Amino acid sequence: MNATVMGSPAGVIKGALRDDLASIRWLLGLHACMLLPFDDVNEASLEHFLVYRDGIGVAGVVGLDRHEDVAPLRSLVVADGHVRQGLGRKLVAAAEEQAKKLELRAIYLLTTSAQAYFDVIGFRSVSREGAPPEIRQCSQFSALYPSTSVLMVKP
Repeated sequence: MNATVMGSPAGVIKGALRDDLASIRWLLGLHACMLLPFDDVNEASLEHFLVYRDGIGVAGVVGLDRHEDVAPLRSLVVADGHVRQGLGRKLVAAAEEQAKKLELRAIYLLTTSAQAYFDVIGFRSVSREGAPPEIRQCSQFSALYPSTSVLMVKP
């Protein structure tokens, strides 16, 4: 996806490019304390990733990992210089717009520490046992996140 999704005064949220992969992995690695797995982020997974670029480079990222008509939201991270400026919400909103264009019926996510944040923006907690098969089979659910992670959904 290369079309502009959402703009902001300082930059634009656009579909990730192959050249963004190293910056995305660096940003995710920099925020490893947030327990965001990124070992499986590769060129193929960038198809539904969005990035925010400021004057320096990639300063925010979010991805969808499409599985039929559902997708986990993943890899939401914002560079330190942009924290508490609403960029995280803008990235999630852009991912939601992308999900509508892809005609997804729901967006899921796993979190170990950001449940309150996602509650505020309209996600709700659901039972891991009740996750659809497409979500249970994705790597985030089956291997990358601990079993204590909270599963959340936004239809």
